[in-house]
Amino acid sequence: MKPAEPNPDDYAAVKQLLALKRHEEPPPGYFDRLPGEVRARIAQAQANPEPWWRTWLASWNLSPQLATGYAVVACCLVLGAVWLGRNSNPKAGERLATTPTNVGDTNQAVNGSNSAPPGLFNTPSLQVQPAEFKK
Repeated sequence: MKPAEPNPDDYAAVKQLLALKRHEEPPPGYFDRLPGEVRARIAQAQANPEPWWRTWLASWNLSPQLATGYAVVACCLVLGAVWLGRNSNPKAGERLATTPTNVGDTNQAVNGSNSAPPGLFNTPSLQVQPAEFKK
């Protein structure tokens, strides 16, 4: 089966546009100004480079669907962190148990030293005093 012959009237508008394009010319002086404009754009790009984050994002080459998915996940993480932060605060009636301090006890010894703290793999060099039992 042969395809139908195209009707010449279907392409009349396209033929008319192509005929107009043949006679189209750039404005006067366009080719004289073109090299200067190209040089000015190159100099402007070198003087004002794009921010690092734009080049970083452009290097990802993300499709809009993937970028939208990342944005939704990021928003969910932020909202989840805010929700957990609000719910983890103790309520006004709840308090942590603390040991009361003895204000009147003046025989407390403070252990301290001017040496550097022990390193991660060094044995601790804390000074230990024997405990006293008072009745």
